[in-house]
Amino acid sequence: MRRIGIVGAGQAGLVLAIGLRQLGYHVTVFAERPAAEVRAVRLVSNQCLFHPALERERELGINFWDADAPPVREVAFAAAGETADPAISWRVALDRPAQSVDQRVKVADWMAEFERLGGDLRIRRVSPADLDECAREFELLVVAAGRGPQFDTLFPRDDERSPYHEPQRAIGVLYVAGTLDAVPGLTFGLSQVGEFFLLPVRSVHGPVHGIGFFGVPGGPMDVWDAVTDVEQHHETARKLLRAHYPWQAGLLDSTSPAAPTDLLHGRITPVVRHPVGTLPSGAKVLAMGDTAVTNDPVGGQGANLAARAARTYQEAIVDHADRPFDEEFLYGTFARYWRHARHATRFTNDLLAPPPDHVLATLDTAQRVPEVAHRFAHLFENPADYEGWLAEPRSSYRFLEEATARRVATP
Repeated sequence: MRRIGIVGAGQAGLVLAIGLRQLGYHVTVFAERPAAEVRAVRLVSNQCLFHPALERERELGINFWDADAPPVREVAFAAAGETADPAISWRVALDRPAQSVDQRVKVADWMAEFERLGGDLRIRRVSPADLDECAREFELLVVAAGRGPQFDTLFPRDDERSPYHEPQRAIGVLYVAGTLDAVPGLTFGLSQVGEFFLLPVRSVHGPVHGIGFFGVPGGPMDVWDAVTDVEQHHETARKLLRAHYPWQAGLLDSTSPAAPTDLLHGRITPVVRHPVGTLPSGAKVLAMGDTAVTNDPVGGQGANLAARAARTYQEAIVDHADRPFDEEFLYGTFARYWRHARHATRFTNDLLAPPPDHVLATLDTAQRVPEVAHRFAHLFENPADYEGWLAEPRSSYRFLEEATARRVATP
């Protein structure tokens, strides 16, 4: 079987590696740290996987946490208004439960599974200067090393697909333990200065809740640079709730930080990169996951896109049979992935801008028309519905009229 190298051991790289290994491919994964260290590091991300991504894990038999990961069964949304009560508020059940499992848990367990399948796991940080050496060993080298500037030169920014040149949110995420009076699902809050979310998570410390804030840069929720530990983060989060989401003012009163390492702060510049890089030797390498397409986490698409990339890249590799992994294959594989990723990217980028009137009308109507709430909530599972509906005012208003009429007509 063919030899495939994957630089990076995250959601994208490991799901691809395990899927290919199950089919008999010779796969090598380069990981920066061993599984035991992965479990012990500071929180690296927060994610909510929706049904299509979860189904891929189940198809591969690597859904190791279904029995103990709390299901995310609902989406609740509220928007701040002139008083302490939200101006808009609704909740709706998901057709199929989502799930949030700490990336540290998943990566560590998948590294072990990859090795159990006979995969070659090498603990080594691979820099751009090391890629030529790696490329000589493999028929195809995929770079799925996450976001960051280290591969900026190799995979330059695609300006046509990247509307933002700097971070659009200041991000703070914390895992908390304790009693929470929240819906059994994903809770969103919207205000003029940013967003917050809350959801149940299966972490390295067991069941917790993840709470995150996305503040407009320079605004009153851009506060994380001076926060140094979980206790300070917890108190800052309580202050932000009281100030900007007063209907949730007491949400964290009966909680405490889950662990000293269970916080993260950051700023992410959304970017789409040219996916094929040329090494000094002339060899070509293919970007994948966040290395190719980095979205702000406000749209909840990062891990879901990684799962989609893993499926798409595997299908392309298998379909290619024994033909050379030439430049046409590399560009064609990314194009195959972009057909889905473009919807998630457009959806997320638009969420970062102030909501236009037709979107506000949609969120407001969702309070009275469950069909509207249902369709909006399921954009996170299927962002392909966005461009044909909510991205365009005329189609949005037409749907609101039709859905409202159906609601009125229903006995």
